[in-house]
Amino acid sequence: MTDLDPSYPNVFEDFFGDNLVHQLCLMHLNKRIVQDFPKKPSIEQFLAMYKLLNIFYNRDHELAVLEAMLEKERELKRTDEKEYMVWLPKARRTFKAFVHELKLQRRREKKNLEQRPYAEAVDIFTGMIDRLSSFDKKGQKRLRKIEKNWDRFTAFYSVEGAPATNNILENYYSTSLKTHHKKQFRTDKGIENQMKLSQIKRAGMLEESRRTLFEVFSRFKPFLANG
Repeated sequence: MTDLDPSYPNVFEDFFGDNLVHQLCLMHLNKRIVQDFPKKPSIEQFLAMYKLLNIFYNRDHELAVLEAMLEKERELKRTDEKEYMVWLPKARRTFKAFVHELKLQRRREKKNLEQRPYAEAVDIFTGMIDRLSSFDKKGQKRLRKIEKNWDRFTAFYSVEGAPATNNILENYYSTSLKTHHKKQFRTDKGIENQMKLSQIKRAGMLEESRRTLFEVFSRFKPFLANG
């Protein structure tokens, strides 16, 4: 389970060959999708974004609201551009509030965002590929990347109990490792060193920590002259 960094497949191939199931994190995919769009999108852009987010997770409620708002957006753009510019920020806030309420509702009910069955994901994605020209260049590029890595995005469907995201690992490393330490796992040498360290720890070969040289010298501080 990794994020979408392109270096991972080659590193894993060197270590594991074909004896590997590699899942690309759907959470990181969704982040990339959101980043493909402006921070202040139009309703039409919002709709395209949520169509992409809808492939693996059920976003039917959001899509229904956006499709209704799209009619209003198109009407205003045809009839009154000034009114449209006033309406759009309010529409964005309304939609974001709706999405936030859905999130709060899931928390109250202790539910996660509904994950689509494999067959549904295939049908939705196939339909989007068939209508590829209806997306802008960034949307088309994102769909092509999903198509190219489809087996890695959907590997979890074929492994019982396998996660679709690496949220648990992300949460662990974000609190236990600095960024430069996490980067060591992106190279074959870094992974090899980490595997050796894990073996040493399991074998109980690491001794208890001793005083550092700095700690020894610090004992003489009272005898040092000021300055």
